[in-house]
Amino acid sequence: MRYDLAQMVRQSKKRPRKRTIALRPVIMPATLASDLYSVAYSPVIAAWTEALPAILAEYERSLAQVTDGATTDGAAELSAVATSIENGVTGLIVTLRLRLERWAARLEAMHRAKWVSAVKTGTGLDISAMVGAGDARAPLGTVIERNVALVKSVSEQSRAKITEAVFRGLQQRRSAADVGREIREAVAMSRRRALNIASDQTTKAAAALQTERAREAGLNAYEWIHSGKVHYRPEHLARNGKRYEYGELGDDEPGSAPFCGCVARAVLSLEDDGF
Repeated sequence: MRYDLAQMVRQSKKRPRKRTIALRPVIMPATLASDLYSVAYSPVIAAWTEALPAILAEYERSLAQVTDGATTDGAAELSAVATSIENGVTGLIVTLRLRLERWAARLEAMHRAKWVSAVKTGTGLDISAMVGAGDARAPLGTVIERNVALVKSVSEQSRAKITEAVFRGLQQRRSAADVGREIREAVAMSRRRALNIASDQTTKAAAALQTERAREAGLNAYEWIHSGKVHYRPEHLARNGKRYEYGELGDDEPGSAPFCGCVARAVLSLEDDGF
């Protein structure tokens, strides 16, 4: 705990009559997820998309040789092309942490401003001097490393599906048009997965910041706010409006489960203030 928000409220000139104050929930804009996709995932997707013509050209050449009865190992040559492309993608990933750090800094600044505003609205106190970017270094560091791993996973998935399609196509003597459609769909699938990941990771980053900010203020409880998504977890809907202590639900707190859009609304308790 960096500061005791409850004690500060008790000592303020205008003490609220309520014994508990549910602070306004911090809701982050969807544009942050789009930004995460753009800075971290899109470059990798673009690299594999741009490589498809070269892969398909090598496939056509290898297929022609196999059809003509040549002994050239087309599969090995196709694999070499894929490896070359993957090496280029690896070069992109080297600069990934810097791009993610910049994105995380924007998210932290936006979340901090919203948190300060929520506290101001709920208590009348200005805590802007008590919270800073450095306080969120640990949770955001975890977010950055997790996304580095996920970007690598998206790239590896693209390569695996593309190479599987071309090797199987070569074995079955499938036309370049058929294989072309399959490898383009493989990249499209990776793009859809990356977009979903970016959305989910933004939610998780915001949830981690929310927990960190609440604990800094000495707050121990929150109110569950359901996401309102069409495809929801029944147990999450059942928790809507109920109060829990941070850590009480383990790995299933708001925003923790895959693609959970629920948020935690911090609750300030004044039960021990004596008035």
